[in-house]
Amino acid sequence: MAESETRGTVGARLGEDDRDGLYLGDAIHFFLSAKRAGGRSEKTVDDYRKKLELFQRWLAKRLGGEDEVDAPYISIGADEVEAYVVHLKDGRGMADSSRKNHLAVLRSFFQTVSRRLEVPDPTRTLDEVRFHQRAPKRSHLTKREAEVLLATIEKEATNATINEEGAASARAARKAALTRALAARDHAAFSAMVYAGLRIEETTALLTGDVSFDRGEEEVRVAKGKGNKERVVPMSPKLKKSLRRYLKVREGLAPPGQSPPPHLFLNEKGSRVTENTLRRRLYRWVRKSGLKKTDLKPHDLRRTFGTWFLQANPGHVRELAEVMGHSDLSQVMKYALSDEKRARAGVNNL
Repeated sequence: MAESETRGTVGARLGEDDRDGLYLGDAIHFFLSAKRAGGRSEKTVDDYRKKLELFQRWLAKRLGGEDEVDAPYISIGADEVEAYVVHLKDGRGMADSSRKNHLAVLRSFFQTVSRRLEVPDPTRTLDEVRFHQRAPKRSHLTKREAEVLLATIEKEATNATINEEGAASARAARKAALTRALAARDHAAFSAMVYAGLRIEETTALLTGDVSFDRGEEEVRVAKGKGNKERVVPMSPKLKKSLRRYLKVREGLAPPGQSPPPHLFLNEKGSRVTENTLRRRLYRWVRKSGLKKTDLKPHDLRRTFGTWFLQANPGHVRELAEVMGHSDLSQVMKYALSDEKRARAGVNNL
């Protein structure tokens, strides 16, 4: 069967001749289409694509030489998958955590293709691959660290060095107002991660209509979380205070005479703030605050929420999973494991 004919069969059950003519590239295309149709975000699908195409290039060269770019699916066995995992370490110097992630994508790929197209799954007979697992490193903030970080931002949001009344010029006054507004935005955005457990992409995607201040119904609605899942997170008093302060100055970020867009968090030009901008601003605030956590990332703020939640509500893993948008309970267990203080107290009680 010609290659073009084979590509036309992908998506339906394959006959024996079709299976022999199926190429890895065809199977990857089918898998990515299936995941996209299943609601996976473009970011997740792109991550799958990069990992699978890396495997495809390696396999093609291994089986056909330097000039090959694809290989028959039927030629892939457990030995090839195992050799690839070794190659990621020896040939590319990849850490065990990254190799584990690559293998997880391969398992998902082969299991999906095997089930949908009725072709062999080479990972089914793969021996258990053991990866070195480091002792968990504390990546969340303590209450004191969070207070220091947010207080540093709040100071600039409420008391800029130059105020309008004492400004020497209208230009200086506008600059002072912009400085305060951006600091208020940062405080609210990072508070949404710390006190509501939002991911950075969820934070930048929030619309003004996604936050409710109605009495008894104070909440943040995440319309499109990971996997396009919607969820509602109760709004804590600290987040409510931060959001209200930002909303008072938000319109000042829009160009004069123009209404701001529906997105909640805006940049200095009045457009939706980007994830990269928030990352850079976080690194700036960490340095300015003097915290000895120069490697702090936005996702660590979300981890902070998860850890604090379980500290205040021991054993409420299912509730945390719902609030954070996890469908797999094992994903939130890491927040329980990261609570060093409780672990030490438990050992001391023995």
